[in-house]
Amino acid sequence: MTEILEQYYADNPVEVLNKNQRVWYDPDVMLLFKTRSMFQGTINYTKSLENVRATTMVVTQILEPHANYNSVAARTMWLPAMHIDSRSIEITFSNYAGKVALHDYDELVTYWKANGTAGLRSIINQVLGAHVVDVHDFLARNAYLQGALNTTGYVMYAGDATTFNDMDEADTFDMALSGEIQLGMQYREVSQAYNVAQGLPGAVICYTTPGVIYDIQEDPDWIDLRKYADPTSILRYEVGTYKNVRFISNPRLTLWNAGAMTFCTALIIAHHAGDGSPNPGATKVDGTYQVGQTSAGIKHFLQCGAALAGSWADSADIAVNDIVTIATSRTTAFGVTDGLNPFDGHLHNRRVVGIDRNAHTIELDQPLMEDFSSDLGGGILFGYVFKGFNVHASIFVGGPQAIVAGVAQPIRFHTPPPIDDLEAIYRYSWNSREGFQPYAPEVFEVVFSAGSVRIKGRAHA
Repeated sequence: MTEILEQYYADNPVEVLNKNQRVWYDPDVMLLFKTRSMFQGTINYTKSLENVRATTMVVTQILEPHANYNSVAARTMWLPAMHIDSRSIEITFSNYAGKVALHDYDELVTYWKANGTAGLRSIINQVLGAHVVDVHDFLARNAYLQGALNTTGYVMYAGDATTFNDMDEADTFDMALSGEIQLGMQYREVSQAYNVAQGLPGAVICYTTPGVIYDIQEDPDWIDLRKYADPTSILRYEVGTYKNVRFISNPRLTLWNAGAMTFCTALIIAHHAGDGSPNPGATKVDGTYQVGQTSAGIKHFLQCGAALAGSWADSADIAVNDIVTIATSRTTAFGVTDGLNPFDGHLHNRRVVGIDRNAHTIELDQPLMEDFSSDLGGGILFGYVFKGFNVHASIFVGGPQAIVAGVAQPIRFHTPPPIDDLEAIYRYSWNSREGFQPYAPEVFEVVFSAGSVRIKGRAHA
């Protein structure tokens, strides 16, 4: 897998930046992409189609001739032509973008100027660049998980679970599944798994959660990273290996509250970015952090309504230190009736640090970073707060090009000039037009399971 990763390691969405962009944006964002991204090594970014002005991209694969090993007559003069065929993958492009806006006198801008550093470069590197990386990592994660869910036979559930809804604490990851997946990949002649079958070192990769790693590391065949790894060949976030599978840990594969619901309530007033955390002038989160702002209009709580599932009165349903998910929609697609859609990019996962059970308010460890202000119904519904069973995803990748990202328009950075009367508001933004699509579903498989989690207190499912 090392050679494969080296082959595709340089593939990233910023290498095709247009020449009319300032040169120094490019290395800043590339550095972040290689430092923070989890899936970048196994995602292939295809060529830019910017000048084609297409809405979709069709990628064609050649199907090789059948290996007919029957003998031919000694005096044969003419051979039948071997048949070569093809299959294609259609990638639909979507638009992605982000923006940060700062006033000339904002503390962030002043801070960078006080340190003698060009403000734009630092903002691109620290804020906008990080946003680009995070967006692409989640797009890659979703392409793997949703690709497996939509492809018959390449997704499994641990234990006796069949959907997110019937998963429980007993359905933890079984290491036997790792062997079964390798067996399937060997029969499908997937490159890395097939090398093992041929007696060569294999390197199937499994992206999974810290909770799954915590649960499986007591297995006697588990080998900790420190006992085998050459420091020059360690994969990003790699933590250990088990029978020719290299495990990579990242909490982004924890689908918080995506399983059976314990508690659900509605946001009954509009909330905006900055709302939700306690008043920093009166309460320190964890006795340490003064979180958020004290500006007029900031709501230092989430105002909820009656419980739609569970009970406000039951601490087993909702309690301080629970992780809740704030979202704007409900779905039954994953087995949970009116449950959470874990693939909605608008959702926020937050830790509860305060509850007023009578007033139906919740305080969060960090404020909302986007608005939840669109009226979803009757002026009394602006979102939902979910608490449910946490689902852990494990993605096994046995070769390159499992997922392909088609780029219709590469990432562009924009610095539009200030247009206010005092020319004081500076905006920095990026946009792209891309599509992430399973390219070779036989190369990867996904296992959904239960797993341990811990933020504070004792570990639990």
